[in-house]
Amino acid sequence: MTDRELAELIAYTADRMYRCGAETRLIIQTSERVARAYGRPATVVVTPEMIGVKLRTDEGNETVTECSTFTRIDRGGLNMHNLVTYTRLCQEAEKGNLSFEELKQKLSEIRSYPYNPFLMTFLIGIATACFSFINGGDLYTGITAMLAGSITMAVKLLLQKYHLFDMFIFTVCGFTGTVSSYLIGTHLFELTRYNLAVAMVVSLLLLVPGFPFINGILDLFKGYISMGTVRLIHTIILVASVCLGIILAFSILPINGW
Repeated sequence: MTDRELAELIAYTADRMYRCGAETRLIIQTSERVARAYGRPATVVVTPEMIGVKLRTDEGNETVTECSTFTRIDRGGLNMHNLVTYTRLCQEAEKGNLSFEELKQKLSEIRSYPYNPFLMTFLIGIATACFSFINGGDLYTGITAMLAGSITMAVKLLLQKYHLFDMFIFTVCGFTGTVSSYLIGTHLFELTRYNLAVAMVVSLLLLVPGFPFINGILDLFKGYISMGTVRLIHTIILVASVCLGIILAFSILPINGW
């Protein structure tokens, strides 16, 4: 194991944890503990653009050797299963249960298995219907919300398949959810104004970027100002994109609002 190999492994681990949706403090602390477990003090820096790792070997008050590496941050999502797996492997390495080569192999074997899109669409529809019942909707409101939420989720998954910009995806989904819930609620079930409003609102709840917002708040409170600011700005942009889609939908629908 060379310093270069260890630095690259630390950077790889930090990058993968970031892609899974980990907060900045967890990424830095976990990566630095793994480096110490293999006898190399490390400094890990996470910025909105890249991850930097600096290893050093100290003898007394002198730094004998240093090794630095950087990796570019790519857009990530949310994968709690993989995040827990990365964290547990790093904990095992810290306890001395895994050698460097074993840790490297196990990390490389972790794969992201996407959920079945049809299952996701169905479950989102069920969740949307439940939210409509919680907010006082009747049976037909729940059915409207379920159909509109499923359509919105299907459109979101389809657009994500082609790796389009998040802002464009959320704008289209905001437009689709609003129009589909209105058309189903008025032409198929003739909902009252209140029930129609409930169906239109809950069909867009799947677009709320709650996890990036929470991570942004946590980063700000824990002192990682740049990362927290970027995550909060990204959240605000996504919410604004959904609002733009809703406004575009209202511009062609014969209603003035909810």
